[in-house]
Amino acid sequence: MTSNIAFELFTLPTQIDNNTFWTQLKENRHFVQQQARVQKNSLMRSVLGTLQNVLDTKQPPYRVLFKRVNGTYLQIAVAETEKRANIVWSWIEDNLLPLLDSLDKEERESFIVTKINSIVTRRDSGTDEISTDEKVRKASRSFRQTFNVSPSERLVNYYSSAYHTNRMTSQGWLYISENYIGFYSFLLGFETKVLIELKDIQDITKERSKRGVFSDAINIITKDKTEHFFSNLFKRDEVYDILVQLTGLAMQRVLKNTALEQAPGRQLGDSPHITKQLANLDVTPKMNSLPVSEIKKLRQPLKTNLAAQKRDEKFRSKFRLPITEHLLYSFKAIHPFNEKSTSHSDDRKMIEYTGILSLSETYLTFNSTDSSNYFEAVMPLFTVRRVEKLNDRVGMLGVKIVNWHLAESIFYMTVEDSIYDEFSVALTTNLRNQIKQMRMMKQFLSSCPSEALLSDKSSEEMDQIPAGLGLIFEYPDDFKQLNEKRLMKLWKKYFHEYGRNLTLAKTTRFSKLVRVGLPNRLRGEIWEVCSGAVYERFMNQGLYQQLQEENANRTSLSLEEIEKDLNRSLPEYKAYQHPEGIGRLRRVLTAYSWKDPELGYCQAMNIVTSAILLYMSEEQAFFTLGVLCDDLLPGYYSTSMYGALLDQIIFEALLEKTMPKLHAHFKETDIQLSVACLPWFLSLYINSIPLKFVFRVLDCFFMEGPKVLFQIGLATLKINGDELMKATDDGSFINILKQFFSHLDQQLYPKSDNPKARELTKFNELLLVAFREFSSITNELIRELRQTHQLKVVAGIESFTKRSTVRNIDNTGGLTKEELGIVYDKFFHVIYYNQKTTGERNDSRMNLSSFEMFIGSIVPWAKIDSSDYEESQKLQLKVGMNFINRLFKSFDHQHKDSLSIQDIIIGIGSIYKGDLNSNIKLFFSLHDIDGDKYLCKDEILQLSETLLWIFRDMTDEAHLNAVSTFIHNAFEYSEKKEDQLLLSIESLRMIVLADEILEKFFDQELSESFKLVEKVTEQQKSLGREIFDSLFATGAKFATAATTTRPQMKTKSSGTSQTSSIVISTDSLTTASSILTQKELNESDISIVHAATDSNEAENKEFDHSTDKDTVDSNSRITNTDIDTDEELPTDDDDGDIMGVDDDDISADVMEEVNRLLKEYEDDE
Repeated sequence: MTSNIAFELFTLPTQIDNNTFWTQLKENRHFVQQQARVQKNSLMRSVLGTLQNVLDTKQPPYRVLFKRVNGTYLQIAVAETEKRANIVWSWIEDNLLPLLDSLDKEERESFIVTKINSIVTRRDSGTDEISTDEKVRKASRSFRQTFNVSPSERLVNYYSSAYHTNRMTSQGWLYISENYIGFYSFLLGFETKVLIELKDIQDITKERSKRGVFSDAINIITKDKTEHFFSNLFKRDEVYDILVQLTGLAMQRVLKNTALEQAPGRQLGDSPHITKQLANLDVTPKMNSLPVSEIKKLRQPLKTNLAAQKRDEKFRSKFRLPITEHLLYSFKAIHPFNEKSTSHSDDRKMIEYTGILSLSETYLTFNSTDSSNYFEAVMPLFTVRRVEKLNDRVGMLGVKIVNWHLAESIFYMTVEDSIYDEFSVALTTNLRNQIKQMRMMKQFLSSCPSEALLSDKSSEEMDQIPAGLGLIFEYPDDFKQLNEKRLMKLWKKYFHEYGRNLTLAKTTRFSKLVRVGLPNRLRGEIWEVCSGAVYERFMNQGLYQQLQEENANRTSLSLEEIEKDLNRSLPEYKAYQHPEGIGRLRRVLTAYSWKDPELGYCQAMNIVTSAILLYMSEEQAFFTLGVLCDDLLPGYYSTSMYGALLDQIIFEALLEKTMPKLHAHFKETDIQLSVACLPWFLSLYINSIPLKFVFRVLDCFFMEGPKVLFQIGLATLKINGDELMKATDDGSFINILKQFFSHLDQQLYPKSDNPKARELTKFNELLLVAFREFSSITNELIRELRQTHQLKVVAGIESFTKRSTVRNIDNTGGLTKEELGIVYDKFFHVIYYNQKTTGERNDSRMNLSSFEMFIGSIVPWAKIDSSDYEESQKLQLKVGMNFINRLFKSFDHQHKDSLSIQDIIIGIGSIYKGDLNSNIKLFFSLHDIDGDKYLCKDEILQLSETLLWIFRDMTDEAHLNAVSTFIHNAFEYSEKKEDQLLLSIESLRMIVLADEILEKFFDQELSESFKLVEKVTEQQKSLGREIFDSLFATGAKFATAATTTRPQMKTKSSGTSQTSSIVISTDSLTTASSILTQKELNESDISIVHAATDSNEAENKEFDHSTDKDTVDSNSRITNTDIDTDEELPTDDDDGDIMGVDDDDISADVMEEVNRLLKEYEDDE
């Protein structure tokens, strides 16, 4: 156990100054143990504490250094107490010192660095202690110590900041970790501490400073409506982006943890596997075993990982790539392309596109950066036949790619030779990794109509390729056969010029062709190419059939819901009045529910799937549905529909910005926009716009992304603006829109002499208004607005879920509504932090590990902390863990090795509302291991050990004596059966009633120990009155002593003395500060310790003597003590000044340390 404690104290070896600000405690041939020198003077303690806070150099008071050959030192361990410092010192002397003596001088440092690195990386795998950034290691350690968070909590970054309250502003450090925002300030003895959980944040906004001068502030509002204002953030935008990213991740976890029901796609009867057995319990923590190669690797700071994650997400989103891709290289590049001047001419011209060339594990991409010259290409490496290096341009390095269809692509880059070589090696390696996939190309391309089109196959041969229901039951659009042929001809030319299917490049001409309308036979392929579903289908060939076969005889809640909705899917289309159409729809929805059991099936998925099945094969529709649910419309088809609700808020915000008068009218008449618009988004307008037009909308949607939904919606409202301004209620609002959609085929200019003008319809007008007047709405804007508003939506869903869950609890266990709410909050709080799942919902069930944390958060005696793992507490800890395990099993009535919220409520309620007899019965059953209705000798002893564990924090001996008496009486009154002493529950009840301590425990104390009360949020604790009283006390002391000794002040200018009747000592500030720190804060999600307010403001404030009587009495006692002290006051003969600072206190060492800290800060800057 000593070794494990020592291992906890080691840090990565870091060079450090051995200055005189540290006192040397121990020293041997190779190591030094030191303690931070404590300043006697309170002013210097405050000054140095302030400097450490401002410069963020706070560190533990004990450290161990290794002596280097050159006379400098490496810090290898730190400790908070001398006891722990001695433990690591002893371990070093026993295990390292003999080995060092046997090595040469030059080998010793290398050995120590390797050894300590090995210990730290094994112990701290996954923590900041093995971060490559030394500053991150220090700041993370300071953050965890200051806020007492888990050792595994990783720091993202820290920033200099100011925190504002109503009365004061504190300058300090803002810490951002993966789960918290922390602020800490210590200025001249006054401390401010704030800790906010990311999951509790409801809104984050950029603000100007309090004086409105600089845009350097962020305002954070939590779910309890508390505001936290941070300013002086010189990297405000960076802080905002990090917080938005982290809170977004937190919200996803919140949604998973607060699901109203189990995963609907899971097979009925399945239970989540989140169990932890207590068998072979070993309470001694062990280090993780890592390969030697991993030990040598340090971990990138979390900020770097988050930045990479954000970069990868943006990269994947732009090119619609699978989630497995990560951006490896990205360069500015030139792509020369020889293309036709016009579609009607054979003349060609060379165009050089300037843009970005990027490489991931499986794809090479290029996109032009010139908006007037649009070109975008995705080149899957499994389609590449050959790669050549080019050196035909001066000052540029090039690469030529020959793809599967023998088309050549050339890219020139202006990069250094070394970087180009790295890129070439990575590209070559990734190409080799795709050889297996390349072998699947022929089979896959046989399912692509574009291949058949360029091979000049007949229409009959093309019809043999798997296609949508439209091929059998006719397509619903009104394209004439002539128009279809013309479109096919245009697309054939485009495929010749720019590639097809997996090698298709997109240009401005591509966008125009899509907006004109896609030919029926190519629509499904273009949809999956634009959405990125084609890459998923290629990489997962055979998955659709596999899911069908493996789950043929299984059932789930999703399957039941699917069957209900099959006949409600596009009933106007004849394919869904036929077994063929119904069968295809059922198979696709069923397969997807098995692929993603967490989502399973949600209403409106049937509408979207039935529409895309008209143009896609089952396999194409299956993967396209996955891209819709995961990437294009995240959260739309979940049980909470949070994505659709979020986009409704965004849609209303865009309406207010673009059409403020119409928005104001809706507000005045209380017209609910979502009544009509929510179905638009959920069904992608399929249920609103006639089928022959809606597929043109889907063409644009798959090509351009979610922004199209907003553009079409806003255009609809704008075109009908005059009519909508006359609407007075929801009914008239909906009728106007229905009339508009039903007449989209009407001519705009029926009487025009221009035949082309007569062909224009209201649908053409809708597209024109959408893409021309609302072109400012981009996917990037939608993404930013989603990030801005998502916290409010999730907070609303979380609140609704809580109310619904509490309201629908079958058995309340006798708990009140408020108590149920507290249990709910604690239950999901523990699940959130202790059951972090990677993408899978935990279905709101608690495992044993989480139950240990949960019960410890409700019952003080059940809380297990780090001190319980000490060697001396090992047996006691095992008793406690065994008792908690039995309690867990007693709550688990369904024997699922996990607990639902209902199980917890019943279990907690039985104790919290229990009486003497029920609690005795509970303890009896928990220790009746064999279930024979009697307690044997061992079980009696276990019961007594449990009581001792529960009473372990009692300071009196009465409880210990009660347990001793219990053991004696238990054996005395046990029945003897078959040479065994057996204690019945009746005898146990008699023994308990005979002891006043035990009777009170089972009758009152056990139930009362369960704390089902709201956490008290600490308000700002003003020091105004305390400071005033302390200063008054000091003044009174000097005033009393003035008759004998009058303190004098020396001026710097003249050296003459000035007399003063009141002297302010820094001790008074320390006393005032201690008044606050002695007030222990209750545990809360946001802990705030404020210090120091304006003393003048405190004097003017009314003081409630009845409320603050204790404080007044306390201050009075302090005042009396100060008056009675025999301490001599400084006079003109004293060497110190009137602030009580002796020359001995301000030594050269102190000033040297102050200068060193300032110099460090300047160097960092």
